[in-house]
Amino acid sequence: MNDGLTSIVIVGGGTAGWMTAAALSKLVPGLRSIQLIESDEIGTVGVGEATVPHLRLFNEALQINEADFVRAVGGTFKLGIEFVDWGRIGDRYIHGFGTIGHDYRSLPFHQYWLKLNARGLARDLGEYSLNTAAAPAGKFMSSASDVPAQSPLANISYAYHFDAGLYANYLRRLAEARGVQRIEGQVVDVTVRGEDGFIESVTLKSGARVAGELFIDCSGFRGLLIEQTLKAGYEDWTHWLPCDRAVAVPSAKTAAATPYTRSTARPAGWQWRIPLQHRTGNGYVYSSAHVSDDEAAATVLDNLDGRALADPRVLKFVTGRRRQVWSRNCVAIGLSSGFLEPLESTSIYLIQSGTS
Repeated sequence: MNDGLTSIVIVGGGTAGWMTAAALSKLVPGLRSIQLIESDEIGTVGVGEATVPHLRLFNEALQINEADFVRAVGGTFKLGIEFVDWGRIGDRYIHGFGTIGHDYRSLPFHQYWLKLNARGLARDLGEYSLNTAAAPAGKFMSSASDVPAQSPLANISYAYHFDAGLYANYLRRLAEARGVQRIEGQVVDVTVRGEDGFIESVTLKSGARVAGELFIDCSGFRGLLIEQTLKAGYEDWTHWLPCDRAVAVPSAKTAAATPYTRSTARPAGWQWRIPLQHRTGNGYVYSSAHVSDDEAAATVLDNLDGRALADPRVLKFVTGRRRQVWSRNCVAIGLSSGFLEPLESTSIYLIQSGTS
């Protein structure tokens, strides 16, 4: 139900904007108008290339064909995350998605494992996880429908790597086919009602005025509506999460795609490696108090699998969240609502969560 709501205005495109538009156009009946305002002159962050398994549920709700989706976004499959050098130099382990072992006689698996491990009889915990065993071997399959429900092949947990820009374009085509209207332009002014402070309309650089009942802020770090207009406030988490910058560099593909994301510890943060069909995504998330931008860029360039396809791009951020994600008739989704560094690939999941 939408409680009589008939018109929604989304300010900002990219992954957040088009995920929101696609979800609303498919899942919320009775909407008379969904308008999305974005400008080709304003770029998006566009480095969110790794996801968690929840995205499969989002795509299924939109009735997206998986093969068509993976083909369109340059996607590969992800069974988990490999962590390198986090304990000691040379250490590595894979955090696989999905369950570990099988419960037996109403007792959870880990109870049996702990008992055996105390006696020196248990194998490494990862050997009881299908994903953890399959990922380093470069093996992948989707869930099988011709096996018993209790088989580990019946419900394989996996996610995707993809080009976030291509995903936004894919969802745009889907949303526009379902009636979403895209408006090209930059918002230069926001009109609020004097009696209650609700947003009434936004004015574009062209002079056009776009009115709506509910406004969704997908304008990224700027928080054009939620912060610049409604002053929702921001809760800074830097004292807990000191990494405040990232430098991103795409590189040429040099080998078959691995079915996992790699996170490698570095002196002032960590480096990601995300294999796509057509390239590899790389970046270094770091604390600017401990390493300079130039040093961070040199570190990531020195640790690429293949030649760099672009110059390093530095992104600045403040980890934290808006004090009010929903203020009056405005909801912030995506980077406008807050940001956590992408160690666990949750950025796109937080967009998904915000739309639900």
